[in-house]
Amino acid sequence: MSLVCFCVFGSMFVLLKGATKEQAFKIGKEIAEAVTATNPKPIKLKFEKVYLPCVLQTKKRYVGYMYESLDQKEPVFDAKGIETVRRDGCPAVSKILERSIKLLFETRDISQVKQFVQRQCMKILDGQASMQDLTFAKEYRGSGSYRPGACIPALELTRRMMAYDRRLEPRVSERVPYVIVYGTPGVPLIQLVRRPTEVLQDPTLRLNATYYITKQILPPLARMFQLIGVDVFSWYQELPRVRTTCRHTEFPDWTLHRWHLITQAILSQMFIEAVCMPRSLILYTCGHESDWNT
Repeated sequence: MSLVCFCVFGSMFVLLKGATKEQAFKIGKEIAEAVTATNPKPIKLKFEKVYLPCVLQTKKRYVGYMYESLDQKEPVFDAKGIETVRRDGCPAVSKILERSIKLLFETRDISQVKQFVQRQCMKILDGQASMQDLTFAKEYRGSGSYRPGACIPALELTRRMMAYDRRLEPRVSERVPYVIVYGTPGVPLIQLVRRPTEVLQDPTLRLNATYYITKQILPPLARMFQLIGVDVFSWYQELPRVRTTCRHTEFPDWTLHRWHLITQAILSQMFIEAVCMPRSLILYTCGHESDWNT
């Protein structure tokens, strides 16, 4: 039995419940040929790929192991619209989410996913996570492009830097790196924003593990795993509470000079992603760094 789930960007998702990869390819081609035959030329429905397995989070947000041909032995991890491919978070978010999804796909054992997520949370709580993986990099739009009083990290850091030297203003569209540190309870989040170099220079500053875990890492996981009735926030609540010292972990040979070179080498900001919207058919079936992989 097949079920049309939704259409997006000209593509139609069809669920073939219980079908194997071979059956999905056969049925998919038959559907494409039948639909094409019932429509006048040049209308044509293209059979595109099979997802096995797949998670449809919401419209325009999905992820799965992709097969584009019957002969393809190893699947490709393909995600659209979720945090593994978005650039508005820190690298730790996408790495932990991607590894968690892969564990679910490959083991079908939620307990292994739970153990993995809890280990990553403990790394962050213990200060063992790489600062690079916890660094955001948001685009600076220019001082005149923000409304008065806007609480934007890139703008806030630019104001602080320009108060020291006006020549330090970033270029328009340049990405400004920042991290979130601990502060006095009740202090607005914008006041906890720091440049990575500040944290490296000041041993009293400590990366805000609670913020990273509860506001950045767990919400994307929750949106994904609540679809199968799993509460990932309860995994965090089960962890033992530890008292951490005022320290942070960098790369073994990390220096301020290297950090400056890397932040100046973010070339991806200079490119615009081209999105193609083909009319196609996608089938999916439910058959059988800091090192975020451990």
